[in-house]
Amino acid sequence: MSGPHLITREEALRRAERIAQEYRALYGVEFEPERRFISLSSLVPTQAQLNEAKLIVVLQEIKHGYDAPVIVIPYGEKYYIVDGHHRAFALWKLGFGEVEAVILRPGRDFIPGIVRTAEKSGLKSLTDIKIVRD
Repeated sequence: MSGPHLITREEALRRAERIAQEYRALYGVEFEPERRFISLSSLVPTQAQLNEAKLIVVLQEIKHGYDAPVIVIPYGEKYYIVDGHHRAFALWKLGFGEVEAVILRPGRDFIPGIVRTAEKSGLKSLTDIKIVRD
């Protein structure tokens, strides 16, 4: 049995480009990817649960240098996680203050669907995520 596949840095950057294209098609908005470190406290999760087995693997890999960036969309003063919940949560649990992110900056104001998803689920910060066993 093989464990969960962890996305590489290169795959994360390609995924960010693909998500930007999908969002462009979906919302009719251009997105400018920007890479920089952001505070973990500024992240808002868009999924309520994480898989415990995958989280354990991610925690171990981070200790050995795993550093794929998360993908986020800014809205208001927060960054909504599009991809990388396990990575962000693991860094937070390990006591890190920041995470490298690919920020998909919209060319105009709009409310991304994931903002509504987070609000509906009552998600405001990484502390709201539940860890589940499959």
